[in-house]
Amino acid sequence: MIAPSLPALPAPPATLVADAAVLSRYGEVLVQAMAPRAPGADRCEDDPRSGLVEALSRLALALQAGNPARLRRQTGWWGRLLGRDVERQADADALQAQCGVLLLNAQAHARRLGAVVEAGTYAAAADLHGAQALEQWAEAGTALGAGLPSDAQGTLHQRVVHLRTLASLKRVQAGQTQLLQAQDAALLDHFQRIAEVLVPAWQQAVRAGSTRTQARQNAQAAQLLGQIRAEVAAAHARLP
Repeated sequence: MIAPSLPALPAPPATLVADAAVLSRYGEVLVQAMAPRAPGADRCEDDPRSGLVEALSRLALALQAGNPARLRRQTGWWGRLLGRDVERQADADALQAQCGVLLLNAQAHARRLGAVVEAGTYAAAADLHGAQALEQWAEAGTALGAGLPSDAQGTLHQRVVHLRTLASLKRVQAGQTQLLQAQDAALLDHFQRIAEVLVPAWQQAVRAGSTRTQARQNAQAAQLLGQIRAEVAAAHARLP
């Protein structure tokens, strides 16, 4: 992934004077120059993460419509007693004709999630860039304040502590964004494996019934469905 281009930030001054008004605003020009993170920079109104997982779950259910026995086993004996296997089969039958639409829906959620990941990449890089600048200003302030009167040093020290605190917060915020990005990237990997590898392979196995024995066809299709369900379960586990 290409590193985002970030704007240059003000450098710390070369000298300081013992002026309380000036020292009390030390670093303010830097803080003002750092654009605040846009609200929801790593979010989306319709939550593409849960939307993607839901779309994949519905797609996996639709692909199982032709295998009622598997659906019954997934429901369990208690679910069968309550008639949930019948409900799942009815849902699967209703979704079966919509497999193409369901896949397109999943792709749309994946694109939105990809945009969120891209925005998060910029936000995390900007936070780290800002943290480095804040730390540079704090170090420069400590060095420049050594030659100032004690009262001026006290005023400057408060600003240096403030800048270091802001730098720490920026680094924490960047780390949280990167952690969420890793989860989103893993979720997108599950989607790509389902959409680009498993579903086409399943469709090919189903269409190959005329050239293979029915038993072999069913076995391969069932194996692929199991892999799709495993990928969907892993995607569910990635939701924050």
